Order: sequence, then structure tokens, then C-alpha cells
Amino acid sequence: MAFVLKYAKTVRNNWKKSVVCVAAAAYGVKYAKEKYDQEWIRREFCAEALKYGNAKIGLQERPRKITVFLNPAASGGGAVKVFEKNAAPILHCAGLEVNIVKVEYEGQVKKFLSILERSDTDGIVVAGGDGTLLETITGIMRKEDKTFRQNIPVGVIPLGHKNRFAKLLFGSDNDQVLLMCQCAMSVVRGLGRSVDVISLKEDNGRTAYALCGLEMGAFREAEQRKSKYWYFGGLKHRMTYLRSAFLDWPPVLKAKLSYVLATEENTQPRQQTEQPKEQPKGSWLSMLFKPKVIKPKAAELFEEETDDDNDVVETRNLSTVELTTVSTCLQDPGQTVKGLELGIGPAEPSIWEFISEGWRRVSEPTLRLGTRSNETILVKKIRIEPEDPTKFYNIDGELFESVPVTIELLRKRVKFFCVDPDFKIS
Repeated sequence: MAFVLKYAKTVRNNWKKSVVCVAAAAYGVKYAKEKYDQEWIRREFCAEALKYGNAKIGLQERPRKITVFLNPAASGGGAVKVFEKNAAPILHCAGLEVNIVKVEYEGQVKKFLSILERSDTDGIVVAGGDGTLLETITGIMRKEDKTFRQNIPVGVIPLGHKNRFAKLLFGSDNDQVLLMCQCAMSVVRGLGRSVDVISLKEDNGRTAYALCGLEMGAFREAEQRKSKYWYFGGLKHRMTYLRSAFLDWPPVLKAKLSYVLATEENTQPRQQTEQPKEQPKGSWLSMLFKPKVIKPKAAELFEEETDDDNDVVETRNLSTVELTTVSTCLQDPGQTVKGLELGIGPAEPSIWEFISEGWRRVSEPTLRLGTRSNETILVKKIRIEPEDPTKFYNIDGELFESVPVTIELLRKRVKFFCVDPDFKIS
């Protein structure tokens, strides 16, 4: 009893130090629990992957080969350490043959994919951010061999800042370790589904490809400038909208739009097949010599295309604060008509409307582009001609020059490893 009284008196006389010690102890307990939970998640996923690694294979079979494009600059320069700690053990426990290609410069992934053959790998894994994924998809889509993207699935290990597409596939879970383990486990299980791709073609013929969409305007520019206000600490996200409103107002984006409205008729895909050639009829020589039997080849399925013959092009001069073009992965899955969702913001918002909308996006982060209050038009194809060449497009998190570009949705072009809904850690 005397010890308790003495301890209480000490706390009362040194209450400031006591508060600091209690706060530090609480933080230490929380940190230790978080690390324990993360280690437990890694252990459970490795145990599940080990079941695949212990499975027997035939004498004529070989382990699956996986090519990993690892961007060391992701995760603040610690991508290699994060990948080797969370995703690599799962891939190795499953008995996969993992070939790691460390990305050293921009464009290296596209060059590597230009010489990568279908026989060289059974799957591709992008361990990096949205930029590395964008470059990988562009390299795959530019390959002349269409069977490559139809047969070689792509996996994602999210190591970047936003990881928008990875969160769309596997859920926007706040635990980064769990998300990475789920992504690695999807590669092990080998389940995949085809995903729509956005084609962005310039007038010079150069084409880039994306998965989520394009955005440009005042909100994108404000978000891009927030790193300049690092000295505001946690308030830098809100300060960037204040400075943007008072330094550069009105933030008007002017462009010429030409688009084709999406309907159920003009977006209906056509599946073309190459019919097997008929074999020539036998001649009188067939009576003397037995002809060689040639089996006709099976019909080859081509990628889905839409009919553009009856498209009606509409033109519009645009003056707005924001412009977005969103792919189907960010739309309602139950939507019957599949097309690009064109989002147009207000033409002349007030300063307070601009600031309040920017702060709302800070308080309520979402994977969507733009806001639901913007005018939305479902289009099959769109052409954007900006008036100000100094503006930039933000395409899947990467900046591109605002040149005239034609945007089109390509249905089910790339196969991605996806999560197994039946798998749950115990």
C-alpha cells in the first residue's frame, strides 16, 4: 500500500513526464502489435503458398516461370527491401521460377517486352508504382504477337504511392502488407480475368495505353504542386488549394472535344474468326497414291472490335475547371453499355467552391477521377484538342504533354491475375 501511495505521489508531482511516458508506452504497444500482425500475415500466406510448392509435377512438366519488373525507386527507394520481405517469399515458397529485372531507366520495360517471347515466361509481375504498370501495359499492347497478351497474365505488386489499379483489383485495404501478400498469392494461384485498356493515339501515330483514365485541369495541377508546400506538414494538401485559388484564378481549361456517344448498338463487340481453309478435292492420282491427310486448323479467335461505320461525331468547345476520361474499371460493374465516361467540371466555380471541393477530396479520398457532381457523358470514342499546350495530362498517375489525342476503349485486351474469393487466411 505504501508503494502505491508513493507511486501516485510521484506521478502527481511529475504529471508532464508521466503523460509523455504513458503516450510513448501506448505507441510502443501499438507498434509492436502492428508488426506482429504483419508477420503473422506473411507467415499464413507463405504456408498457403508452400502447398503449391510441395505439389508433385510430371517428368515432362517444368515449374512456372515468372518475370518480375522491379522498380527500385518505388517506395521511396526501398522497393527492393519491401518486395523481398513481403512478396518474394510467397513466390519462392510456391516453387515458381522467378526472374527479376530491375528497372534502371524510363523505357527499359518496353524495350525488354519487345524481345520477350511467349515461350520465355508464363506470367509478368509489375513490382512498382502506377508508372511502371503503365509502361508495362504499353509494351505489351505494342507487341505484334497478339497471343502474348491473350496468354501471358500480368500481376501487380503495389509499391508506389497511389497504386490505384491494384486497389481496384484487390480492394482498397489500408494494410499495405496484406495487399501485397494478396497480390503475390494471386500470381501463385494463377487465376486471371481480362481487363479493358484505354488507347491514347496522337496525330503522329504514337500510341500509349492506360488502365484507369485521364485527368486534367485545376484540381490535378493543385495536387501536383502540393510537394512544394512540404513546410506546412500535414496541412500541405489543403494549402495547395488555397494557394491555387488565390494565385491562379480563374483556372479555366479550354479545349475542343469531338466524341461519339456510346449506345448499346455501336458498342456491341464483333467477334471475328478465321475460318479454316477448305482442302482441295482429290484428283485421279489419288487412285494410285494415298493422299496425306491434313487436318484443318481450328478457328482462331481475334480480339473484339466495334463497328465504326455508322458513328455520329459530335463537337463541343469546352471551357471548364476539370476534364476526366474514365475507363470501365472505375465505373459501375452493372452498367450495361460499356464505354468511356467523360467527366466535365463546372465552367466558372467560385473560389470557395473550388477550395471546398479540394478539401473534400483530401478528407474523403477515393479511387475515382473527378467528382460525381460533374457532368458525365458515356462515349465510345473521344478526341481532345487543348488550346493551351503548356497544360499536362495525368494518365494513370504519369504526366504527358497535352497534345491532340484520340482516346478509345479496347475491350478485354490484357489478362490480369486476380484474387481468389474462396481463399481466406485462417
